[in-house]
Amino acid sequence: MKDLEEQYVTVLDDFQHTVENKIRNHKDEVGFPQLPANVSEEELSNYLFDYQAALDSEGTERSRYTIAGFLLCLPILIMSAFPDDSLPFKGILNVLAAIGVGLVLFLFYRVMMKVLVRNKIRRANQDYPEAKAYVDRVMDFK
Repeated sequence: MKDLEEQYVTVLDDFQHTVENKIRNHKDEVGFPQLPANVSEEELSNYLFDYQAALDSEGTERSRYTIAGFLLCLPILIMSAFPDDSLPFKGILNVLAAIGVGLVLFLFYRVMMKVLVRNKIRRANQDYPEAKAYVDRVMDFK
């Protein structure tokens, strides 16, 4: 039964579960980093949770595509509320300009999400420096 548990441990492929599974599978091996005395299991768990929450805050690929579609269509919907003679261009150029504005909106959204995730990760690293150092040593093992 123990062999089956070791083979089928990694069901989720995210940072938190990768670190936890690596610790669980290799903690008894020679040379594997041991949890420092000044870092509790709870502190390590809190650090991994905060780090994973920061990574997850960006959303899934599906939600990113949904937001992209909405932001691409939004300028076209707004443009359709105005009469054709009051738009800045004629014909298809108005639609292309609206799609361009939608692309700019989506790029702005993606950059803001990347900055937000980076700040959350930095905050987690600052709040738990000893846990971060231990996790770095664990990830560098083998």
